[in-house]
Amino acid sequence: MLSRVNLCLGAAAVAAAVTMSAGAFAATVDPIFDRFERSGLAAANTAMADFLGGVSVKGRETFEGYHAWDGHSGTTNPQSTGVGSFTSFGAAGSGGSVVGDPSKLQVRGDDMPWGRYSTSGLLDGHWLDSNDNLGVRWEISGLGKFDTLAFSVLDAADVGGKFSIKVGDTLYSSIAGATGKLANGNIHLVKIMLAEAVTSLTVELMHDRTNDGFGIGGATVGLAPVPLPPAALLLGTALLGLVGFGRRRAGTA
Repeated sequence: MLSRVNLCLGAAAVAAAVTMSAGAFAATVDPIFDRFERSGLAAANTAMADFLGGVSVKGRETFEGYHAWDGHSGTTNPQSTGVGSFTSFGAAGSGGSVVGDPSKLQVRGDDMPWGRYSTSGLLDGHWLDSNDNLGVRWEISGLGKFDTLAFSVLDAADVGGKFSIKVGDTLYSSIAGATGKLANGNIHLVKIMLAEAVTSLTVELMHDRTNDGFGIGGATVGLAPVPLPPAALLLGTALLGLVGFGRRRAGTA
């Protein structure tokens, strides 16, 4: 089952944001959060593929290339991934799902019984776990210009916390958990289009309590094709008309 929340900035806010420099803002035109139950993983992956079908992908990270937690160690706070760097911030995790250093994020692949798992469909597939930290900071750079983000958030707000996302300077508060606990293993497919292309961006994913973690999978950064402005379309139509008219005249000469 899918539910959708569309969060749009007002027209005045978008107009103001577009006038700012690319490094100073990250206003979004139409962020979309599609929510699926755990049984809807295949549908969530299909929705992700459909969304990215018309986007030039600049980078994608499934965390499969990193050492997953094996009971003794694993990759923490992965840097220089295919889509940038990930670090924890805020208070360290304190819940029962915490492994290793509770102050750091953890790449995992153990199909946690309380709801976090890989979106890749692989038996031992990996994901990046918040390790119950209050926040995950995703810093995107080194990919050239981009204006599209897509990623999955797994198992948010299933204990009682409230989950929020901050894109640049714009905060979307209590996306999950505002109306109560969500189902164990829930999936949020997050799709964000920026008002204009940028070369760097900071995204923060946050819970408001340290015993309610979440996972991140399939993080993708891309650049959407630039549509022709209406004036250009009209000009093109006019030029085609003139070409056709010229051919008709040549045929009757």
